[in-house]
Amino acid sequence: MSVRRFLPLLVAVGFIAAGCGDDKSSTAPTMSPGTSTPVSSTETVTTAPATTAPVATAPTSTSPAAKNSVLVYFLLAEQLHVAGRLVDTASPAAAVEALLAGPTADEVKAGMVSLIPAGTKLLGVDVQGHEIRVDLSGEFGTGGGSLSVMARVAQVVFTATQFPGIDTVRFSLDGSPITELTGEGYMVDGAKRLQSVAVLPLVLLEHPYQGETVGQPIRISGVSNTFEATVYYEVLGRDRAVLASGSIMATSGSGTWGTFDAELPALPAGTTGTVIVRVFDRSSENGDPVAVNEVTVQL
Repeated sequence: MSVRRFLPLLVAVGFIAAGCGDDKSSTAPTMSPGTSTPVSSTETVTTAPATTAPVATAPTSTSPAAKNSVLVYFLLAEQLHVAGRLVDTASPAAAVEALLAGPTADEVKAGMVSLIPAGTKLLGVDVQGHEIRVDLSGEFGTGGGSLSVMARVAQVVFTATQFPGIDTVRFSLDGSPITELTGEGYMVDGAKRLQSVAVLPLVLLEHPYQGETVGQPIRISGVSNTFEATVYYEVLGRDRAVLASGSIMATSGSGTWGTFDAELPALPAGTTGTVIVRVFDRSSENGDPVAVNEVTVQL
């Protein structure tokens, strides 16, 4: 987001009347740069030759345009995992484009992969009410294996439905609507998030995402299926000392998928820089953390 400053320039033009002894004045209209409002200036005629003043140019801002964050979904240990991307406009099209670009080198080192076939391109998106149609190139329908097909569909569905009001995805390949994908016969006509629970971790942390800059209090949100709908959290310092811990309630649990969204208690005064946010369930056998999902963020 940039701020432009306009420097109005008044150009005075003198005219010398020929063949008479009377002095006359003339008014020369000009336009302020970047506006449509005329600005006039009156200059008294003298006997000096007419000249043209140099045109001044307002300084141009070179600061980068502000970016917006969107989520993209990859696989980590064969389960969905969230990454963040900065885009010009937070839209379904921009998010899917970022998804198709694949994980970064650092994300690959961390074990993230995309099961969307290489070369897949976004041909268009069309949002109608709570549904979005995603048109992808034919590469998306190539390759097989039930995990590959389910995971690639889940990646697109979760990425496209992160936007409020959109909960259903329909697919097209090369402009033609499809109802199932590849020889696996995986149904994609009206796909929703919970169609792909086989690749969902029991606790999927969507906010904050790895590397995100956050304020206080830290807000966490995501999808879960934990015992009695309880989602546990910890905030750790860089030395992994516990700064805050506790639990929040999801909308559903104990075999039913739900969502969670809560602000955590304030961290100790003076806490800045890098912290680690962990969310998890607890083992029914010994109470140890299970289904742990953690990210490193900047305060």
